[in-house]
Amino acid sequence: MNIMNRTALLTLAIGAAMGFAAPASATGYYVSSNGVDKCQAFTPGVTNTIRNRVTGAENIGNVPIAVACVFELAELYGAGTVSVDDVYVYFKNGGSGPISISCSLLPGDLYEGLGTLESSSVDIAAGAVDYINFSGLYEVYGIGVNCTLPPHVTITQTVIRYQDAQA
Repeated sequence: MNIMNRTALLTLAIGAAMGFAAPASATGYYVSSNGVDKCQAFTPGVTNTIRNRVTGAENIGNVPIAVACVFELAELYGAGTVSVDDVYVYFKNGGSGPISISCSLLPGDLYEGLGTLESSSVDIAAGAVDYINFSGLYEVYGIGVNCTLPPHVTITQTVIRYQDAQA
């Protein structure tokens, strides 16, 4: 085999190898945020008793208040749906007695509509910290959590773990 034939075969082999590259795998994301960053009261104005503190978003009022937490999937704007594996919302009970917190997961967006709502609740002793976790595989464009926050309770942290679509 002369040098021209070897060069031609080598060029074909390299081109074939480059043309059949393995597909890219999904990229995983873990985003942890302070409650102030992701959560806010439904009601603006003087009836809003949520106060943004360094430690989180606290209900300083004497009645429960509805709070919405929205999770941005910023890395993927315009790239389609993502696979959300886990959503956590952490709470601290600053009151003198035990409380119960209930939340609903809202998977979906304005374009595709909401998916199946899921609800969960947690009982927290006075002075204690606990969380609500929604775990599953949610194929969504957007996702959020609505909670009814009792008096003297702080949303201290939110966490979302998700993957982009495989390329």
